[in-house]
Amino acid sequence: MRDITIAITAASYSGNKGAAAMLQSSIKQLHDVYGDRLNINLMSVYPGEDKKQLPFDFINITSTKPEQLLFVAFPLAILYKLFKWCPPIKKLLLKNKILKTYTNTDLVVDEAGISFVDSRGFVMNTYAFVCAAVPLLVGTPVVKYSQALGTFKNHYNKFLAKWILPKLKLVCARGQKTYDNLMGIGVKDNVKLCADGAFSMEDSEYWNNEINRICSEDSFYNDNVVGLSISSVVEKKCEKMGIPYKDTMVSFVNYLNESGYNVILIANAARINSEKSRNNDLMVGDAIYNDVSNKDKVRWYHEEMDAEQIRAFIGKCRFLVASRFHAMIGSLEQKVPVLLIGWSHKYQEVLDMFELGQYAIDFSKLELSELKKSFEDFVSHEDDIRAKLDKNLDSVLASSRNNIKYISEIIDDVTKNSKKKCKLLDFNNPDKYIGAHIGCKKGYSTNEDIRGNAASGGMVTALLCNMLKNKEIDGAWVTKTAFENGELTYKTYIATTEEEIRDASSSVYMNIPLLKHIDVVRNFDGKVAVVMTPCMLRGLDTIMKKDQSLKDKIVLKLGLYCSGNHSPKATTLSMEKSGVTSENAKRLYYRRGHWRGISSVIYNDGSTKEFSYSKTICSYKNAYFFEKDSCMTCQDHFGECSDISFGDIWLKEMKGNPIKHTSCVIRSQKAYDALNQAIADGDIYATHISDKDMVRSQKRALVFKFNLAKAKKTTAKLDTSDKCKWNHKLALKLAEHNKKYSEEHYDKLAKVPTKVIYYYMCFIRVLLSF
Repeated sequence: MRDITIAITAASYSGNKGAAAMLQSSIKQLHDVYGDRLNINLMSVYPGEDKKQLPFDFINITSTKPEQLLFVAFPLAILYKLFKWCPPIKKLLLKNKILKTYTNTDLVVDEAGISFVDSRGFVMNTYAFVCAAVPLLVGTPVVKYSQALGTFKNHYNKFLAKWILPKLKLVCARGQKTYDNLMGIGVKDNVKLCADGAFSMEDSEYWNNEINRICSEDSFYNDNVVGLSISSVVEKKCEKMGIPYKDTMVSFVNYLNESGYNVILIANAARINSEKSRNNDLMVGDAIYNDVSNKDKVRWYHEEMDAEQIRAFIGKCRFLVASRFHAMIGSLEQKVPVLLIGWSHKYQEVLDMFELGQYAIDFSKLELSELKKSFEDFVSHEDDIRAKLDKNLDSVLASSRNNIKYISEIIDDVTKNSKKKCKLLDFNNPDKYIGAHIGCKKGYSTNEDIRGNAASGGMVTALLCNMLKNKEIDGAWVTKTAFENGELTYKTYIATTEEEIRDASSSVYMNIPLLKHIDVVRNFDGKVAVVMTPCMLRGLDTIMKKDQSLKDKIVLKLGLYCSGNHSPKATTLSMEKSGVTSENAKRLYYRRGHWRGISSVIYNDGSTKEFSYSKTICSYKNAYFFEKDSCMTCQDHFGECSDISFGDIWLKEMKGNPIKHTSCVIRSQKAYDALNQAIADGDIYATHISDKDMVRSQKRALVFKFNLAKAKKTTAKLDTSDKCKWNHKLALKLAEHNKKYSEEHYDKLAKVPTKVIYYYMCFIRVLLSF
């Protein structure tokens, strides 16, 4: 099963916590459906703030500020639509990150909440149009998450809506009034009635416990608390009509206090480091709190709360008086009676689902005496309101969950029929290359000393040390390089201390017949983890099937990605050409340091000599000199017989990262548990990496293994479904020639300058790149 990539637009974690609630709800439910296959691109208007608040590691942020979308991405998307047939122009246009993100996305979910509404005016309706138009122009389908739309009496708004909405895969109408508005302009075939997505946001156990603690320590929180959700939006609308919103709210709080109620002010939209009022109720909240008469009977938290935190506070209220839409949603979900002061049909259509539409007050009629009267009438019907909340909540929650039900059906259909494939490798079927697995991660050891000697991020060493520390294993079967009488060799042993495990860190790029030493495990008294290349693991599996005691002893099999194994001559020739002697040498590190790294020889006297890995060992290796016969036809790159396998991440975007990372493919639950334990203990830092990026990170090795399969003359049963082009066939011819030449003409090869070998290797790699 391939990865699923969803872009979410017109929503953010920071600022409007209603949008955050919709995000949390949609992403959590999508993850429940697709698991670790899910990748989210959040098209954020607040990229900096959102990066700090991301709750999941499979979410990527793309800066999509309104000005970037309207004045850059939209014109470029039109050009893309016109000139996508021309590769150079297409490539140039995709330098824009917004367009590039959308072209690498399966489906866009528009979570605007409200759009194409007459009262929102020219700018906001144009913005709503462009949010959907940009992905459509680059060929990516769009759905609208449950939201309010209409009315459509304004000709410009009606034109935009009628032009764009029928082109969407799905439009989820948030209530009956929105549904009727859409029917009225002929948008019918792709419309479903779904309750607001925030209804189905799961409560947070952490925030429920934390708010319970706060309330238990503060006598303010009794059975007579009224929540007051204030709004900078309603304040602005009132200001235009000469209505004193702030003063009215101050007087209303004083009235509630005099009537025996405590009042908690709630900012359902907040940007703690911003002085702007857009998506920010903190300033109006400050102004109201500063002027109330009895601050002992009022609570005001000047902070940017999580959506779940706000909902937990609302749950402690007897009533809520709300000027924010999603504060109302939270109140209804918590079965707290709510009285609305709003500005759109969006409030009433949701209340109508609970048969409570009469408890919505239009902001234009906001006046203290009328507000008091409405509140008193509202309180007098408390029992009836609570009965209707009990009666209707389950059906509304089910309707809310239909958002993801319908959207996931579209995702399945879109991905099933997707024609988007990599030019070389089939990204729609990553399991073909990776094998069956639970998930993929990228990360590194948090110990700098471990990373210092590692070929990549040191995750193998860190995981083994953590398992040993937690007594999950008694030892680890590891291997390291050595020198005996000036000859390069190896040592393999069971490491029983963290120091011994660390001493064996770093990859070994030469053929080692490990299974000849299987008795080191048989003779060891305890549980072990083993580290091997894919071919060794396949052999080990065969032995374990016939030896139950060995099977019981080996707790975890760690694999290493492998693009091919080589004779030690590839290493010794590289040392010789680099002027590095093996006399009195003790240890060779093939790669240490950032990116491709530096090769180092450690001598008995403690001295070190370094030489270029990429221009010596790597050059011979990647040009297929000294290659082992079976490696030429092996397609098991990621170690399919392992419980978890590790390797480098050769991605351009990782090159500039100051900490080199390792990627891993997790294949068994016990490996998943062991890795999570190491992460929880702080020994490993890890985040999600998509299957697509995993395949992309090993592109050239996989092209040699799979695309060249058709041209390989072998009796081995190979997957030959990938396209083999002329350049691939040429690369294979050169690889086969180089392998044979290194076996038959070592002396001649030794005379070829390493610089020539390096550029020759680069040429072969280029042939494998397209």
